[in-house]
Amino acid sequence: MTALRIEHLTVRLGSHVAVDDVSLSVDAGCIAGLIGPNGAGKTSLFDAISGLQSVRSGRLWIGGQELSRLPAHQRARRGLSRTFQRLETFTHLTVTENIRAGAEFGRRHDDAPGVWRSPDELVDWLGLRDVADVRADRLSTGRGRLVEFGRALAGRPSVMLLDEPSSGLDPHETDRFARLLAEVRDDGMAVLMVEHDMGLVMSVCDVVHVLALGRVIASGTPSEVRAEPAVRAAYLGTEADPVSPPADHRPSIPPGPRRVSTAPLMALRKVSAGRGGIDVIHDIDLDVREGEIVALLGPNGSGKSTTLHVIAGLLPPSHGRIEFCGQGFDEARPDVLALAGVCLVPEGRGIFPSLSVAENLWLSSRRRIGRNAVEQRAFELFPALELLAGRTAGSLSGGEQQMLALARALATDPALLILDELSMGLAPVVVTELFSCIARLAAQGVAVVVVEQFAREVLAIADRAVVMANGRIVQEGSPGEIAESLERTYLTGAPSP
Repeated sequence: MTALRIEHLTVRLGSHVAVDDVSLSVDAGCIAGLIGPNGAGKTSLFDAISGLQSVRSGRLWIGGQELSRLPAHQRARRGLSRTFQRLETFTHLTVTENIRAGAEFGRRHDDAPGVWRSPDELVDWLGLRDVADVRADRLSTGRGRLVEFGRALAGRPSVMLLDEPSSGLDPHETDRFARLLAEVRDDGMAVLMVEHDMGLVMSVCDVVHVLALGRVIASGTPSEVRAEPAVRAAYLGTEADPVSPPADHRPSIPPGPRRVSTAPLMALRKVSAGRGGIDVIHDIDLDVREGEIVALLGPNGSGKSTTLHVIAGLLPPSHGRIEFCGQGFDEARPDVLALAGVCLVPEGRGIFPSLSVAENLWLSSRRRIGRNAVEQRAFELFPALELLAGRTAGSLSGGEQQMLALARALATDPALLILDELSMGLAPVVVTELFSCIARLAAQGVAVVVVEQFAREVLAIADRAVVMANGRIVQEGSPGEIAESLERTYLTGAPSP
């Protein structure tokens, strides 16, 4: 039985056609993947189906009932639920309260498909009982994703839209999510999932639709889509296998050894830090040198983002000290560190969505760096941004937004660049481009600390890797040494013996 059907849907954002005459359907008890390069129109299509984006033309049915003219909340009442590319939880509510909120605003009748679970049962089913009374803003990204998923399920939908549900999940969490998703499918729900993790797509999806430039260019089983040359060209920019890109599509690293200074540019000395009087990281010793790329790895909740916030001055240490350019601080203000050359690109990109691309870049200009110089450097690094200069940043694809965030950071000519989940929600070809850019910057002397869930990819450009677990550094070494024991660390929180 068809649970979701859309016909000839078209969405225009100004003069830009984001979704172009798209028709597709999803059956009950089916997981359908929606893939394509950044900017293909995937999230715009989700927004149109959800009622969050007006459409130029087209019609929508859920369970045989046409909902084309209904607002978003009425579509939710009739069985449509979704998650978002950027994590959206009620941050000041607990895990249980978030999921109960989904039940409050969901369907009021008893014809939902499959097995119904109460909010408390969902907490247990999702494996969140140990954090049931913890506020959502204190969770790791991986657990926050599960809360968002549970809240959507609590509304008893017949159709679920999942927008990048594995973003920010480590490999262990992704495997667990895949098992939960298979149970939802077996319960009879229809799922349409936007996802860049091709391993997840190929393992759980029954059918895959591919978007490029707002149009569906292919539909079929995962194996059929994977073999389609047009799909490989559109999604990866290459004729490569989308699950296992070959070596020539790894980040390009400038030839020859990089010059890395011997004296640390930045150092943490016995640093502990946290929030609410509870330390999240403990006795962290970490240094970074000019021209060095340090990969900070570990499972979600291990303290990586907290460590970055300490380095950037956003979170004062409870113990220990920060050293930058040989000067020690017990507590460093973020504005002082920013003027000294420390620049953070946060998880979630951190752009101003209502401002244009050019206006976002202008915010990086200051007395010694004018607007023209900022734009020139940004457009040299990412030529695609020049064509988008007049567009509002919120209308850009995820990849374009990440390019803008990185370009704005680099325009300030930083000495130390801090990157938190640079690749989150991005297509493989965009990740490759961004990592290549980082390698070129390091070759010019910029120090880089990068937190990244796609560990194998970042190890290809890193000079050194540091692994965290349970708030402590448990291993440090060369990328090759760390790669050998990475799986054990992610699964158990301890390095290989």
